[in-house]
Parts: sequence; C-alpha cells; structure tokens
Amino acid sequence: MATGPAPAQSWTEYRTENGRFRAQLPGPPNLRKSAVAIGNNETAPAIEAVVTFPGVTYQLATVAYPQRVSQAASAERMLDYFRANLSAGHTYRNYKELTLGRVPGREFLLVESNGRTSAVRLFWSRGTLYTLTVTGTIGVEARPETRKFLESFEAVPA
Repeated sequence: MATGPAPAQSWTEYRTENGRFRAQLPGPPNLRKSAVAIGNNETAPAIEAVVTFPGVTYQLATVAYPQRVSQAASAERMLDYFRANLSAGHTYRNYKELTLGRVPGREFLLVESNGRTSAVRLFWSRGTLYTLTVTGTIGVEARPETRKFLESFEAVPA
C-alpha cells in the first residue's frame, strides 16, 4: 500500500527536555516517557515525541545514559553500536556519517522484510542518544516532509 505525503499540517517546534536541541514535527507530538533497559539491571530515562498520520510516523526519541555508559567508548563507537542494534534483523542501506556542529551523527535507511521502511538519524551528545525516525513505506526517505523533519534537528544556542 503506497501512501502519499502527510496531510497538510502545521509544523510544530519541539525542544528536547534538556533544552539543548529542537526539531520541527508535522503537528503537535504525543509525548511518552519510559525507562529503557541498558544492562546490569539498570535503566535510562527515555522520551519520545511522536506524530502519526495514516501510513507514516515521525518520532524524535532521546535516551540519557548514565556516565558509566556514556564514557565507555568514543562517540563514533557508540553510534555504530546503536546503528547495529536498530538494524538487527533488518537490512540497512544508504549509510552516511553526519555532524551537527561538533555533534557526530549517522543517517541510514532500515528496510524490514514486510516492506516497512524507516529513515533514521542518530546523534550522540554528552551521553544522550537522539534518534529521529520517519517510518512508512518504500520511498519514505525521499519525501519532502521526511527531509524537512530530519534536517530540522539543530542545537539550541545557549
């Protein structure tokens, strides 16, 4: 089932809870807070800002890792680790390294066996993983709305 662009929407600025980053979402997000298991019977706080339309979902998620984890490896290794975890059991392609100022990142496309496709951007800054995802059908990564969302993520000037 092919889906078209998201319905005409009013873009909404969303700022991460720590106030350090912002992005434009194609509507007011639903916020979900949870705790993510990170091993050794520990959890890390996670926040998801999600906007859903028929056939497409936009998500900006943050996970704040404890210092013990965040200092265990370089940002490059952490990003590669998170990419590997997200793509486990799926195909990933169109991989590229990014930077947002001095913040390292990754972009890639996940393709599931059922045809569901996710355009993903990951950034790692000061022990926090920022994940931007647009999930839909084949071609979702090329839609103007997808590019606008992914490319709107930016640091907030202090």
